[in-house]
Amino acid sequence: MATYENKPVAFIAVLHYPHNKYRNMKKVSRLVVLPDYQGVGIGKALLNFTAKYYTERGYIFTITTSNPALIHSLKKDENWKLIHQGRVSSNVGLKSLNKTSARKRLTTSWMYRPWGEEQN
Repeated sequence: MATYENKPVAFIAVLHYPHNKYRNMKKVSRLVVLPDYQGVGIGKALLNFTAKYYTERGYIFTITTSNPALIHSLKKDENWKLIHQGRVSSNVGLKSLNKTSARKRLTTSWMYRPWGEEQN
């Protein structure tokens, strides 16, 4: 959690991600920044801090997002590598998702690789 003047302004949740190839993968499940604090880099700083924390402990760290501002920011950061991009399928089967504009947004997945380190 990130705070400003002792008040929470951002939150990140990380889950162990069961992957058939990697047993040591952590994945961001939520990254939230309060509206009054968006666009100033708090979310990205919290994300990078968390990614560094886990990778220093030997974990693979990933995030999947459809947030255009975060995608743009990650593209410019040499520590993040794009590992997948696409759009949510319109036949995903979730009626609630099909009623939103989310299915039309570009979705990307990223892996944190400090200083361009290669993963095995």
